[in-house]
Amino acid sequence: MSDQPVILVPLDGMADALPALSVAKVFSGLEHAAVRILHVAEQASAAEELAPRLGLAAEDLRGASLETRSGEPAAAILAAAGDLLARLIVLCTHTAPGSPAGKVGGTALSVLRGASCPVILVNPAQPLQDWRLRKVLLPHEGTSAASDAVKPGVELARRADADLLVLLVAAPGPASPQARGSLTSPFYLDQPQHEWPAWAGEFMERLACICPLSDLRVRLLLARGSPASEILRVAREESVDLIILTWKGIWAPERAETLKAVVREAACPAMVVRVRAGGGSNSPRNSGAAGAPRAAPAAQ
Repeated sequence: MSDQPVILVPLDGMADALPALSVAKVFSGLEHAAVRILHVAEQASAAEELAPRLGLAAEDLRGASLETRSGEPAAAILAAAGDLLARLIVLCTHTAPGSPAGKVGGTALSVLRGASCPVILVNPAQPLQDWRLRKVLLPHEGTSAASDAVKPGVELARRADADLLVLLVAAPGPASPQARGSLTSPFYLDQPQHEWPAWAGEFMERLACICPLSDLRVRLLLARGSPASEILRVAREESVDLIILTWKGIWAPERAETLKAVVREAACPAMVVRVRAGGGSNSPRNSGAAGAPRAAPAAQ
């Protein structure tokens, strides 16, 4: 097996799956990784037969290789990711004709749940042929676990020479118990002059202890309200190209509401980084990657 890292792009032959390839090729350059296009079918096909079936032109295949596997799609994708030690999986949220806008299909959800590397979810309705990584939005909840997941955002911004926007959304309500090492948002959200300068300085110092920031263009933003709404608002107003979201791995009713809403409604791709129990994350480099306000919780 080659030592070159791999970015896995599952394609099912639907036109709506192709935007994922445009995004993957940008990450291929940033990660110095090969793009492996995977098609899951009942029978394997030769590359010269498979490419037209997937809607791929010769230019699409430049710097990429094709592979077919048989079996249930999500299981085959996860098996390929494991065999290839994929650094990233890039796929569209859904590809079936007539799917509701923003729907996360069964295959994408199963891959998200089972992947040991970050998954980049792409909205197939967005025109991404000329997609570039110029602005990265990193929502942060103020906890040490979320800080560990900052690393992929910082690394990507550095390699892409992109702006890094770190956003903390404070949700109104009783303060929730804070884990050791957490940094809550300033108390006076409507009067930032009271605490904001000192708080912002401490927050950035903590992030700099995790990964160097001095060579990056970093902005720290503070918002108040619904985490999903504020993330989407900032992404829209700042013309963000990628949102990085941490996730505890639970996709169930009334859980991961922020993640679900952002993936459903964002115009740009979202990278989902799994936060492991006890700390750590599956970042690309780790993968083979009515009272005081409370900080918005990580998507669970």
